[in-house]
Amino acid sequence: MEKAALFDAVVAQRQRLIGVLDGLNDEQWNAQSLCEKWRVRDVVGHLVTILDIPVGRFLWRSFRARSYDNYAADVACEYEKQEPRNNKKNNRQLADKRIAPPIVGPIAPLADVLIHTRDIERPLGIPATLHPEGLRAALDYCCGGRAFGFVPGKRTKDLRFEATDMDWSAGDGALVSGTAEAILLAVTNRPIAVPDLSGDGAEMLGNRIG
Repeated sequence: MEKAALFDAVVAQRQRLIGVLDGLNDEQWNAQSLCEKWRVRDVVGHLVTILDIPVGRFLWRSFRARSYDNYAADVACEYEKQEPRNNKKNNRQLADKRIAPPIVGPIAPLADVLIHTRDIERPLGIPATLHPEGLRAALDYCCGGRAFGFVPGKRTKDLRFEATDMDWSAGDGALVSGTAEAILLAVTNRPIAVPDLSGDGAEMLGNRIG
């Protein structure tokens, strides 16, 4: 996908997630997500922070904290303390922003919002609302061995991925077959998706994550 199309997919996926969030009750808002130690509200807090805090400032503070993940977790927890209606409002107001980290570009926020959408939806039993072309681009990125910050290259090495619900494949080696959603979640370290995969490489992948 071209850069403009990637940004379009990011915005579209944010809007899809907003529609899901609008239908959640308090119990669902406080439910455990697929992200370890994060509830649904924490994931939403994270998604708001990366839109609300300028990219340069976010990266600089991550550098000072000596860890992107640690800083992201800390600031997400600050934002999640707001009332759900405030974070929903902020998410909606910021959804059209077209920002991306340097070098990596818009594929990073696209992969991020797609993955976190399922981090929220899947444990709540909500069917996937993933943007199809955005999902395809995220799979290319996350299974291509160069997804810095998302997938270590060694995790997908010597594996061939084939989606069963779309015309998509990538890599060479032992076969990992499953839905596009299951592949994306598994390669980004969500063990819950591994049982949804099959093929000679599924066990290999499972042993590399979690």
